[in-house]
Amino acid sequence: MVKHISDRVLVMYLGHAVELGTYDEVYHNPLHPYTKALMSAVPIPDPDLEKTKTIQLLEGELPSPINPPSGCVFRTRCPLAGPECAKTRPVLEGSFRHAVSCLKVDPL
Repeated sequence: MVKHISDRVLVMYLGHAVELGTYDEVYHNPLHPYTKALMSAVPIPDPDLEKTKTIQLLEGELPSPINPPSGCVFRTRCPLAGPECAKTRPVLEGSFRHAVSCLKVDPL
């Protein structure tokens, strides 16, 4: 649906931008762990393929939007999170075509 109404996609988590880029880049090459989890949950129209796909379930503590965690707001559910993620809030880095807000992911 998104590809029919927009050239660019912004993925947000708890009100913070985590990934931004063209539809093709974000949909076909997601970089942020949250975007990857979202994309894994997109239904596949072929019932045989749908039965065999793996959905990436997010574990960890669901943070409060009223009192978000320090540093990266996704860190309590992120499979890549490390100690630095609690200290530093990442910013979008990359290019106009594709940018990601994650200390553990190389945007290039």
